[in-house]
Amino acid sequence: RKKQPRKRCRATQVMLEQNAVWLAAAFLFSWVGFGLLALAQERHIGLFYPLFKPVAQVIQAQAAIGIIAICIAFALCIKTQSAGFGSLLWLLMLTASAMMVALQLTWAPQTLKPLAWLVKRFFHDSFYINDPR
Repeated sequence: RKKQPRKRCRATQVMLEQNAVWLAAAFLFSWVGFGLLALAQERHIGLFYPLFKPVAQVIQAQAAIGIIAICIAFALCIKTQSAGFGSLLWLLMLTASAMMVALQLTWAPQTLKPLAWLVKRFFHDSFYINDPR
């Protein structure tokens, strides 16, 4: 005699869907954080905007925003899971998102162009000084 699979109640299903959304948001924050840290380097932002020279103080602010995004990803993982598994999940997300940004910069830098455009627009006046070259 076959066992019938247990049906999940509606509240459990909604909770699982919410957890999936929060974890997807955590991965997005982690990816954006590492993307901002990578684009804070002159070499990487130069792939997209070669005629602009970064300003040091604003690059530090951009790196700080990247670190804050990574911390938000940690908070979302802890909120969704418990402290023990949430921190482990966060470490795995950090590894995956850092590898994703590194591979994007290596083989497909054009996939980071929307993030580079947002960085340039967000710091429009103070981020770059026109390079006279």
